[in-house]
Amino acid sequence: MICSSCGNEIPEGTAFCTSCGAKVVPMPDPISQPQPYTAVNNNYQSGYGNSQSAYPAPISQASYVPAPLLQDTTPITPLGYIGYMILFSIPLVGFIMLLVYGFGSNTNVNLKNFARAYLIIMLIAVILWVVMMLLTVALGVSLADSSSSSSYYY
Repeated sequence: MICSSCGNEIPEGTAFCTSCGAKVVPMPDPISQPQPYTAVNNNYQSGYGNSQSAYPAPISQASYVPAPLLQDTTPITPLGYIGYMILFSIPLVGFIMLLVYGFGSNTNVNLKNFARAYLIIMLIAVILWVVMMLLTVALGVSLADSSSSSSYYY
């Protein structure tokens, strides 16, 4: 055996080094101990910071990466935006076209985003219109109550 501290030879079965007095840790016999599996991929680092592991390293395989979907990203011209705004302003047909362009699968990405933004603006406009109508009705009712309840005495 060889002392790991000073490097001197020590007799087998000794608990302490005869030269430096360090505790001797017996090294396992390389033939009697099973060897850990070493992977072909030497770039593998385990998550615990230990590159030597008793467990086999995963074998690197080419992972399947799907090809990106080809999307139409042609820009819309300013005249095109005006045309789509006129189309979307048609009462029933425009709303249907908004839904087709906004949520269809074979649509230009820019047109899809524009249609969705137009839908959001329309939704906000409808909500504001409903709130204004409710306020108008409430104001009309309160004016009608105040004018009918007041009496004129001469």
